[in-house]
Amino acid sequence: MINVGVFFGGTSVEHEVSIISAQQAIAQLLAMDGYKLVPIYISKQNRWYTGDYLLEVEHFKDLKKVLENSTRIQLVKGNRNAYLIEDPIRQFHKALVDHIDLAFPIIHGTGGEDGSLQGLLEHLDIPYVGCNVLSASITMDKIASKLFLQSSGIRVVDGEWFYAHHWLNYQSDIIEDLEKKLPYPMIVKPADIGSSVGIKSAKNRFELIEAIDFARFFSPRILVEKMLVGMREINISVLGDSEKLELSVCEEPISSNDFLTYEDKYVGERSSKGMSAAKRQIPANLTTEMKREIERMAAEAFIALDCAGVTRIDFMIEKETQLAYINEFNTVPGSLSFYLWEATGKSFKEMLKAMIDAAYRGYRRKEALTRSNDINILSTADLKGIKK
Repeated sequence: MINVGVFFGGTSVEHEVSIISAQQAIAQLLAMDGYKLVPIYISKQNRWYTGDYLLEVEHFKDLKKVLENSTRIQLVKGNRNAYLIEDPIRQFHKALVDHIDLAFPIIHGTGGEDGSLQGLLEHLDIPYVGCNVLSASITMDKIASKLFLQSSGIRVVDGEWFYAHHWLNYQSDIIEDLEKKLPYPMIVKPADIGSSVGIKSAKNRFELIEAIDFARFFSPRILVEKMLVGMREINISVLGDSEKLELSVCEEPISSNDFLTYEDKYVGERSSKGMSAAKRQIPANLTTEMKREIERMAAEAFIALDCAGVTRIDFMIEKETQLAYINEFNTVPGSLSFYLWEATGKSFKEMLKAMIDAAYRGYRRKEALTRSNDINILSTADLKGIKK
């Protein structure tokens, strides 16, 4: 029996979205043989909790009650696993709460999708689902991923970036530089926030200033891109890793706005179903040539960035040129994009199993590497005089 620790919640603006995605996955994992589910909820105050109370999505309507009915814990390194220890430890009380053999992060955005949680899991030395530290941090950052893809010869939209604190001091210079390099309309994005949070389009200078002033509250760096007029948004999911990957069918999200907003994805009747309930056309109506182009670019980008688990890659097709551009990566996508895999013929459970298999493949590859030197160079060194 493998103890699977599902991490969800977190300190990002996508906290509630993470709860929805995690509960969707938890319901499937509980019905799968060979796994024991250990929920690990991270509160908005960055406190960690476990317990069966976390297995019911209805309980999360009252977050205060969730904390009161759960056990606060911290993780410590075990022998090829990680222990859940009660926090704080009480005198004359059993501190060990549970253990996990495999980590399954389902935290969207900051603190879960950006490589920081993955760094902790590396120190704990346990297998974990999804991208490694480097690929998670690059794909989460819209600026870093754009620069990486450009250097890899993969098509992305023209854009410029700058620091939010520079905006406060050099607003006129930045506006002048943007208008020289990019035509209106432009689209303004925080560098490292998901779910379309903080994003606005700008058709003139006034709207551009307003959009930048809005975006700077969400990230220390701002990305401004040329906005493709009349473009189509097309998404595709990639499952597995660089050793073994699969491609889903494509979808075309439907929105009344210039781009798919947070409200389009999650608010209203969709609030309890996450991305699985957003309006879309599956499969997207694409020519054979365009479908193959998107599949090729998605596979190349997934491998180049060393992604793993399940990733949704968002494309844009420019109406005039009919060229496809990679817009952004979602390495912990809303609802884990299970709806795309069900449309491809792979069940939610089969998708989760493939993600776990990829985690163990990656762990075995890492285990085969030489990471330390058995020679203690200090054993024969003259250490006198080193400390002054």
